[in-house]
Amino acid sequence: MAGLRYAREIGWLYQTAMVLFLVTIGLGMARGIGLISFEDRNVVLTHLHSGTIGWITLGIAATVLWIYGGTAARAAEDSWVTRIVLLLIVTVPLYIAAWWTGIFPFRAVAGALVLVGVLAFVAWVVRQAARIGYRQLSVPQLGTVIGLVTLVFGSALGVYLQVQFATGSIVPGSVNLIGAHAETQVSAYLVLVAMSIAYWRLVPERPGRERRGTWMVWLFFFGGAIIAVALLANVIQASAAYIPLDIAAFVLFLTLTWRRVLAPGWFVSGSARHYALLYLGIFIYLIVGFAVLQIWKDFSEVPPQLIPATEHPLFVGMVTNTLFGLLIDLNATRRRIWPWADHVLFWGMSLAVLAFTIAILAVAKQFYPLITPVLGGSILVGIIAHSLRLRAPAAGTAR
Repeated sequence: MAGLRYAREIGWLYQTAMVLFLVTIGLGMARGIGLISFEDRNVVLTHLHSGTIGWITLGIAATVLWIYGGTAARAAEDSWVTRIVLLLIVTVPLYIAAWWTGIFPFRAVAGALVLVGVLAFVAWVVRQAARIGYRQLSVPQLGTVIGLVTLVFGSALGVYLQVQFATGSIVPGSVNLIGAHAETQVSAYLVLVAMSIAYWRLVPERPGRERRGTWMVWLFFFGGAIIAVALLANVIQASAAYIPLDIAAFVLFLTLTWRRVLAPGWFVSGSARHYALLYLGIFIYLIVGFAVLQIWKDFSEVPPQLIPATEHPLFVGMVTNTLFGLLIDLNATRRRIWPWADHVLFWGMSLAVLAFTIAILAVAKQFYPLITPVLGGSILVGIIAHSLRLRAPAAGTAR
């Protein structure tokens, strides 16, 4: 990590992301053992946003700095990156606190501050991409810049909704805005960026951009865009058009990465097995999406447990595994610290997500107190291990 251009900022972002992830897993464990209830919207929305914005988006921002900065020497203009990162690591925790309070004006103001930070960061990424040139962008560079531009749109929708709630001007039918906000953030941002990052770590770098990788990026993007537009236009069934696009993109991803995933084996400690769980996450996402859009004509008819059952495979099984895989790669020279933690994290988290998904589908809440401590505990072990590794000197360096 010491050789990376933005090593300092990457460390700040990952460390802040892991601290905020403690909020996510703490609330999840407390709910699982019955200490709190997700019937309280403030609690469940704090749990959701501390994970998606605090852990995932800050982790993705760190990764994008890694992808675009590489090992190049720092320049005078890099002070701008430092300021943007500091803005994000101050405003995002403030935004998480706003969700906990349930105070709408606080949420609107804090959300606007985060949006400013996101806009500044994405403007920097777009500028870097323009300097490189479209044809010279690698697949992960292309996928992340497109995904982050989409994040701006989805985040702006979210802040607009919070302003409406704060001013009492929310109008009937705004549920479509909420759906468009959520699906833009998931389908056109998270899925695309997670796939692009996994591609970066799994596909050997070659001169020029792999054509299949380019198609993968654009297919995922247009699939997510279709969902967002269909929900905004209140033509829900039209959003089913994303399914063939995402399936085609997923198949392209499989053809490019399957050898690297299968080669080391899942019992070998390393990052490849974390990236492999993207396959399961996107598969469940596509299957459930197809079922919801083709079997039921209205969202009110969808079994209430079906959508929540997809959240943990997507957010934990897919995106969280990707971020921990990146941390393993980033801390490759420091894995002497708690080497056993990598196995605890991978197997504890993966098996618990599987069990939790089955329990939600079966409406078997009596198993939550058994599953959530395993899920939260294994992630906690991973957070502590990687926090210690980020702070430690690389192997072979002087203390």
